[in-house]
Amino acid sequence: MNKLKICVVGRIAGLMALVLGVAVKVEAAVPFPAALDAAAVAEDRLDDVGSRALVIGNGDLNALLYSQGASLRLRISKNDVWDARVDTSEDPPMARFEVSKHTWVGGASNVVSWWNRPYPQPRVCANLILGNDASTAVAPQQVRARLDLRRAVAEVSLPDQTKPPIQVRTLAARNVFLIHGDLTAKLAPQPAAFLPAAETGTSDGVTWLRQRMPADEDYPGMEIVTALGTRDGVKAVAVVTSWESKDVLSDALKLVRQTLAADAEVLVKEHDAVWQQYWSASGVQLGDRDFQDWWYRMVYYMRCFSKPGVVPVGLFAGLASDETPWHSSYKINYNIWQTFWAPLAVNHPDLVEPWVRYLKHSLARARWFAKVSYDCEGACYHSDLFPFEPDPARCKAKNNRQCAYVPWGYTLGMSGMAVQNLWLCHLYRPDRKYLEEEIYPVLRDVALFYASFMEKCQRDGDGKVLLGPSFSPEHGNFGTDNNPYDISFIGYTFDAAIQAATTLGCDDEIAVRWRRMRGLLPACPTAPGPGEQPVVVDWKGCKFGEVPEHNITVPVVPVFPGDQVTWFSPQSEKDLYRRTIGVTRHNGNNSNVMLNVARARLSMPEAITETRQWFKGKATPNGMFAWQGHGNYLSESSAVAALVSEFLVQSVGNVIRVFPCWPKEIPAGFADLRAQGGFLVSAQQADGKIVTLAIFSTVGGRLRLLAPWPAATVDRDGNAMQVTPGTDGIVELDTKPGERLSFHKSHSNHQDTPSTPK
Repeated sequence: MNKLKICVVGRIAGLMALVLGVAVKVEAAVPFPAALDAAAVAEDRLDDVGSRALVIGNGDLNALLYSQGASLRLRISKNDVWDARVDTSEDPPMARFEVSKHTWVGGASNVVSWWNRPYPQPRVCANLILGNDASTAVAPQQVRARLDLRRAVAEVSLPDQTKPPIQVRTLAARNVFLIHGDLTAKLAPQPAAFLPAAETGTSDGVTWLRQRMPADEDYPGMEIVTALGTRDGVKAVAVVTSWESKDVLSDALKLVRQTLAADAEVLVKEHDAVWQQYWSASGVQLGDRDFQDWWYRMVYYMRCFSKPGVVPVGLFAGLASDETPWHSSYKINYNIWQTFWAPLAVNHPDLVEPWVRYLKHSLARARWFAKVSYDCEGACYHSDLFPFEPDPARCKAKNNRQCAYVPWGYTLGMSGMAVQNLWLCHLYRPDRKYLEEEIYPVLRDVALFYASFMEKCQRDGDGKVLLGPSFSPEHGNFGTDNNPYDISFIGYTFDAAIQAATTLGCDDEIAVRWRRMRGLLPACPTAPGPGEQPVVVDWKGCKFGEVPEHNITVPVVPVFPGDQVTWFSPQSEKDLYRRTIGVTRHNGNNSNVMLNVARARLSMPEAITETRQWFKGKATPNGMFAWQGHGNYLSESSAVAALVSEFLVQSVGNVIRVFPCWPKEIPAGFADLRAQGGFLVSAQQADGKIVTLAIFSTVGGRLRLLAPWPAATVDRDGNAMQVTPGTDGIVELDTKPGERLSFHKSHSNHQDTPSTPK
């Protein structure tokens, strides 16, 4: 995709619809405009880049707008701007496993390429300094700033009230910041001792800053140009990289000049139209302002760092620091999974496309890793991935340029967690061609790895595999067996691969192998907990309390995100996991979304109270969240929007549940939240009852709905018909593409079916 081309809104929407199968509503209305506008961020200070900077972005190019001294500043970043070197020259040999003997050699935790190098690392493109002289000084204590989410524009009022506010946009349709306002402007580099000094210059009135990222023996390096121009009080700042242009400087200058030559009002209208289209996709209106604001702010944040065709963002979207923790990698033992799980339920499945494309691109390295480390078929992904990784078969560096450390990189279930995003993308937006070409090749190879690995495993007394050696994510010793994380995601991967092969009519013989291995998976380990009642524990032989505090709540993974235990599981199984959830403790980092979704899946009312309590304590003045021990601008924090959505509608196993964990005493409404099967669900709750329910079928197919009433009618094409739930409470209907179904409670003396557990 040539990002320098200026595309009108209709062309962008049409392209997304053609490529991704996303239904496009031309000039569609925002469902709850007052709720969206109320979620705007207002501040009287911008002088803390960590907690007060305003985030603006277009899915690829983004910035943090803050104040420093007497100036406003934009700290500019872009998804593909990385110092992507990997130096494995001093690393030990990689770990190699003999699975049949449950042994391994090599590997170490103190891997130099990971712990002792400042790269790989995303880098700031440049800093833009606004108002850097006395005549245009911006005093921090006099700033009044507002981030308008609906129009994706940041406004900062100046001390001089006679002047209009400064307006800053990251144009939705091109990689340009458009700035209105009477402030001087200049570009400044973000230097580092391990990078060459930036070059600066001026070409026909356009100033520019060029930064080169060094190469290594397997990687060509890259070049970034940030260019600044001004015309009639409007400033344009463009960023172009060598990943999208052969002549980076020329194209950056051209993009600035094209932008300044265009009518600024037209550019703003085009920008507003793209965001209008975005916000028309879904919405919520909740009687709880915290949850309502968090939903809109995190849905906004998603669109700042992701869109089709771009390099996927790493752990941090917005670079407040030059040294982001964990190299801002694609860490797949939950963090990056959460980032690309979040867009589905809020009805923006197109934002998952960068991750789907990246995992397919990385198949060569995953296949190599499976063969070298485990002597297995298929594909296995290490826990930490980076952009621009070459095929290891062509790499000259030690360990074929693989940064691989023990134990964190060798959790078996992580590859299944990575491809779960892909399968969920298909479930939420069914598209046979996309499944065949983009999703199934990755899913197939990971399932093949698991079958190959399990065929080498030792067996227990019941003939089930001893699933290891592995590592319970971030807890205990390396080399344990049967952890619930692995069991859940390997089982999930087999189920998804079998269903995909059936849908595509392929790989019948391999599917037989997958089914056989699926049947050999062990049950999740348990141990006596409080009152001697069994609870799930982290590995075979683990005692209750042996892991006193979790980072990733492994015993709860079978409920979420593993999707193996659902509302429709046997009561004894649900009781087991409710007990397990009740006694599982975590350290306040990664598990707050995970654990509260698990609670919501089992309709545990504490999901709401625990979510509110924790996230209120982590909300920052700029509408973002600060994770304990992780810092600011974590891309995974966008999943708070999906967490809120889980309280409103769920669709595990293609069964839709409406208001499964929302308090009856709090009114709520939502429009077009997305469910598995490609269904868009809208509903309203008032006075403790569901008063409206409508479902739009984007692709047709079988609708399965847990009926909210004992008896109901459904309006289809103007015709009303009675529907009766089965003994499991589920209504099943075949739907046509584009069909809208409105459900109503039938007149009877029955009470509403409760959404809380019996």
